[in-house]
Parts: sequence; C-alpha cells; structure tokens
Amino acid sequence: MIVETRVEPPHPIPYPDNPIIRTLYRTPILLYRLGLGKLFGKYIMIISTFGRKSGKVRRTPIEYFRNGDVIYAISGFERDPDWYQNLKAHPNVTLQMSQGTHTMFARHPKTAEEWQGALDYLKESPVPNLVIPEVVKNLDDPEIQAQIRDWPVVLFEPSEELCPEPLAVDLYWAWPLILLAMALKITFWWLISRKK
Repeated sequence: MIVETRVEPPHPIPYPDNPIIRTLYRTPILLYRLGLGKLFGKYIMIISTFGRKSGKVRRTPIEYFRNGDVIYAISGFERDPDWYQNLKAHPNVTLQMSQGTHTMFARHPKTAEEWQGALDYLKESPVPNLVIPEVVKNLDDPEIQAQIRDWPVVLFEPSEELCPEPLAVDLYWAWPLILLAMALKITFWWLISRKK
C-alpha cells in the first residue's frame, strides 16, 4: 500500500509583533542611508512607494529576485502588507538595489512565463528554502501554485511616470562618529584587559 504524503499549501508568515524584530527588519533603510546599500543590495532592495491614503513617500526593505531583465518581489509576511496595498493604489515606484536606482511600474504577473519566474524566485531564495523547504520541493503541485497566485507577488517594469524620490544617502557624516566610538570602545576594553 502506498501512502501519499500531502504538503500543505504555503501561507505567508504573520508579521512579527515584537518591536525589536520589527526595527531589525527596517535596518536596511539605515544602512542604505549610511551608503552601505551595495553590500547587501544584491538581495535586499528599498522600495519607495506613495502612501495609499497620505500620498507621502513610504520606504520598505524587501527581498527581490532578478530573472533576466524582470525584477520580482514576493511578500513573505501577511497576505496584504502595507507596501503591497500602496502599490495597488499607486503602482509607480522607485527601487534601489546594488545595480542602481530604477523608476518602475509594479504589476501582478499575468502570463505562465511570468508566473514561472515567481516560482523560480521561491526556488532560488534562501528564505523559503529555510522556512518552508517541503513547499519549495513541491512547487510543481498545481494546488500549491494556485495558492501562491493569491500571494502578494509583484514584477516591475521600467516606467517614465512620476515615481517617489529615492532614499537619499544622507548619513555619510555619521561615519567619523561611528569610527570614533568604535576606537574608543576598543581602547577602553584594551585598557581594562591590561589592568587584569
């Protein structure tokens, strides 16, 4: 007798309630402002959107995947995160990543080829491979693919329309203070270790 194991379709992870973890998720914004975007911009981009209610510029760090010339983003948190709701109201966005700053138009994938790119994203991304490895192994299952089509999956195309201003690298001035603080801390610990 053959026992068939069934893999549950994936469900987005609930956004963390812990304020410390929520702050850590926003750390890439600070790092971009310090001029360190190129260090992790191969995996994390800053997406600038117009707020759906306020019209103000909102920024969110998010993992992305590049499939040829197409850039994909999939929210791992919740079914309708704020950045995705903003995109639905105002689809013209600015993306900042290691390859530079791009003004783009965001939309949901439409064709089978575009959806295949989204599935490739899930296969290539380290996060789903760590969090939901059984789902990643079964991405060929039509039921799982149907569930993923309900997720906040977005692809980006170049746009000439009005897009939000990119995040400025405006904290270069902080580097001397950061380096001074590190030097003082190292000196302090060195002096303490010499007294022992």
